[in-house]
Amino acid sequence: MNSFLTVLLSAVMFLNSVFGMVFYPDFYGKSEKISDIPGLDEGFVLQGSTYLKNENIYLMCGYFDDDTPSRIYAVYEDKTVTISLLREDGSDYTWHAGGITCAGDYVYISNAEKFFIMNKKDILSAKDGGKVKFTGSVDVPCRSSFCSCDGNYIYVGEYHADGYETDESHKVKTKDGEYQAMVFAYKVDESGQIVFQDSPMPDFAFAICDEVQGFAVTPEGKAVVSCSAGFLNSEMPVYDYSDGKPDGMFKLPGGEIPMYILDSARLEYTLSLPRMSEDIEYVNGKILIGFESASKKFGLGLLPFSVSYISLLTLK
Repeated sequence: MNSFLTVLLSAVMFLNSVFGMVFYPDFYGKSEKISDIPGLDEGFVLQGSTYLKNENIYLMCGYFDDDTPSRIYAVYEDKTVTISLLREDGSDYTWHAGGITCAGDYVYISNAEKFFIMNKKDILSAKDGGKVKFTGSVDVPCRSSFCSCDGNYIYVGEYHADGYETDESHKVKTKDGEYQAMVFAYKVDESGQIVFQDSPMPDFAFAICDEVQGFAVTPEGKAVVSCSAGFLNSEMPVYDYSDGKPDGMFKLPGGEIPMYILDSARLEYTLSLPRMSEDIEYVNGKILIGFESASKKFGLGLLPFSVSYISLLTLK
């Protein structure tokens, strides 16, 4: 980065810190910075982050706009390891790398109606600049834009907006009008593998609003949603489904599953966030969140209130 851009970026960051509390008090007043996002100078576009609790390591995944393989950055207390992703056949994975989450011995990346699976031990043993290969994949009944895990279930959902259409069968009538996107929950065993009974069916589902970039649940039965679209402000609605009473059933080719509708009837409150919030994860009572706004793809990373780090956000 040349000296002019360095000075300009420093000025933007200073203004963000000065005015952030005024424009986004929910974020700047309730969040704790965890780590800068690596690779921004190279064109890395952050899409997801997760936390390996036993190892105290944060993982960030994302893509590049050229033929550079998508990456995971493993952030340790004293170092950051850069890992390129490979397909199962050993070729470079240059597709969009969406959400990332960990369940037991496995790390999952969501994209292209699949969960791509990696062994956690391969990531932990990778050297800086190394490569890790997917060991397999699982088909899911949605576009798989983001994912998360609460230790019992792994969640995968899709982004819907104009130009980003979802399957016609995903249309659900709600109190707030028609929703057209879903999140599906899959049971995982102690090792972190997805548990299939008679068929590869999810266990239950959530109907969600448009422009969702991330989804996580809390032990108290709250569903937290990261919503963003383009250069508009992001929002984080928090819903309550702790009653355990589904709002209906959702039909899939293999049968029906319980469905919760996350509309105004279940909404508790909404937090206002800077633009371009991405995938989220529940971590120790807080929400791990990152933003793609600081990537070179968007205004050279110089957009006002662009967030160049991942953080833990305290809910109300």
